Amino acid sequence: MQAVTLRNPSVPAGAHVTAATGSGREYPKLSTDRLSVFYGSVQAVKEVSLTFRTNTVTALIGPSGCGKSTFLRALNRMNDSIPDCRTEGGVYYDGIQLNRPQVNLLEVRKRIGMVFQRPVPFAKSIYKNVAAGPIRHGERRRAELDKIVEDSLRKAALWDEVKDQLHSSALRLSGGQQQRLCIARALAMQPDVLLLDEPASALDPVSTAKIEELIGRLKQEITIIIVTHNMEQAKRISDETAYFYMGHMVEHGATEQLFNQPLDERTKQYVSGQIG
Repeated sequence: MQAVTLRNPSVPAGAHVTAATGSGREYPKLSTDRLSVFYGSVQAVKEVSLTFRTNTVTALIGPSGCGKSTFLRALNRMNDSIPDCRTEGGVYYDGIQLNRPQVNLLEVRKRIGMVFQRPVPFAKSIYKNVAAGPIRHGERRRAELDKIVEDSLRKAALWDEVKDQLHSSALRLSGGQQQRLCIARALAMQPDVLLLDEPASALDPVSTAKIEELIGRLKQEITIIIVTHNMEQAKRISDETAYFYMGHMVEHGATEQLFNQPLDERTKQYVSGQIG
C-alpha cells in the first residue's frame, strides 16, 4: 500500500476539502467532521465537528472524563496505539483525511506535534532531545542540527538557560524547564499545529506563567490546541474555547463570549461552577 503524504499539490496551503462535497474553500490547517472515538463498545467522543482557525489558541474544557483529551489525541492519531480504540468520522489536515491507514503516521506527527501533561524528556542530553526528531527524519548535517536545536530552544524560551549545558542530561532540568524542552523538541519538527494536553498542570505558578507566555508567542507562527482544567488559564491564553460534556462538544466560540454569554445552559452551569 502506497503511503499518502500530507502535502496535497491540488490544495493550496490553508485550504480544506470537505468530506461531504469535496469542494475547496479557505479554512485553517485542521478540522474534524463528525469525529467519534470508541474504546471497545464505549463511545468516548461523539460526532464532534470542529474547525481550528490558523494562528489561534483553542482551549478544550470540560469535566474529567468528558472526552477532551481523547479528542485531542485523535487529531494526530495518538490513539492508534491503544488496544480496542477505533475512530469514525474525519480529521482533515490541508485537504487530506488523516484517519486512513495509508496516511504516513510519522508525517502526521511531524506536522501536528504534541506535548503531554507531564514532561517526558528522553534520558539523553538536552541537545539530543531536541535533535532526535530531525535525525529520525534523516537530517545528519551537524551545522543544520545545531541551527535547529538553537532555534527550537529559543522559540521555547529556554536557550538562555541551557546554552552552556547542551550536552548535559535533560533529566537534570527542573520540571518547568523539562516541559519547555518537550515543547522545543516538538518545535524542532516545524509543525503547523501543536497539541498541548494540560501542559502546566504539574508545574508551579512561576513555571506555569512561563508556559502561558510561551503559548502567546508561539501562536504567531502555529495553531495551538490546549486541553486544560483551569478555566482561568483558558480565559487568559485562548482565543476560542470548546466545551465538552459526556463525549459531546456542547459549544464552541470566542473565549470571551463562551465564558460571559454562553449559548447553552450546560456551558453556563460549567463555567459558573455549578457543575464540574
